[in-house]
Amino acid sequence: MTNRELSRKPRRIRDRLRHGTNPERDLAMLEEIGYKPVSEWDNEELARGRPRNKRGTFAGPSPSWLSEAIQAEARKRLKERTFSAVMAHSEAVMKVLVDLATDPATPAGVRADIGKFIYEQLHGKAKAHVDVGAQAAPRVAIAAAIVLDDGLPQDTPAVLDGEYIEDDEDS
Repeated sequence: MTNRELSRKPRRIRDRLRHGTNPERDLAMLEEIGYKPVSEWDNEELARGRPRNKRGTFAGPSPSWLSEAIQAEARKRLKERTFSAVMAHSEAVMKVLVDLATDPATPAGVRADIGKFIYEQLHGKAKAHVDVGAQAAPRVAIAAAIVLDDGLPQDTPAVLDGEYIEDDEDS
C-alpha cells in the first residue's frame, strides 16, 4: 500500500462520504474547506436534515453525501434543541395547570385529566396487563370436521379406560 495523500477537492470528499469508508475523517475535511458542520445548522436545517444550498434555500434534491450518521446527529441535535425550548416554558405551563386544577369553575373532568397528566409525567403510565390468546380459525374448523377411525370427532378429549388394582405386598 502506498502512503498517498487523499484529495481535498469537495467532490472527492463527498464521493468518499457516499461510500462511507471513513466518515469522521471526511467530515473533518469538509469542515476544513468551508462546509457548515452539523453543530452550526439552524433549527430549520436540523428539521429538514440537510444544510441550505448556496442560495440559502432547500431547493433541489437532498445531497447524497449526507450519510446516515450525519442525519442521525442532526435528529439528535434537533431533539435536544426542541426539548430545551419546551423546558424554558415549563414553569409557566405548570402554573397554568395548577391554576386550572385549583379553580372550582374548572369542570371536574378537566381537573381529573390534569391530575392524570401530572401523575403520568412523574410516575409514568400505569402498566396494562393484556392476555393474548391466538388460535388459527381454519385449523379449528378443520379439526371439528375431522372424524377419526373410532368415530369420535378429533377435538373431543381422549378418555382412557382402566382399572386400579391394589397390590398387597404381604404375599
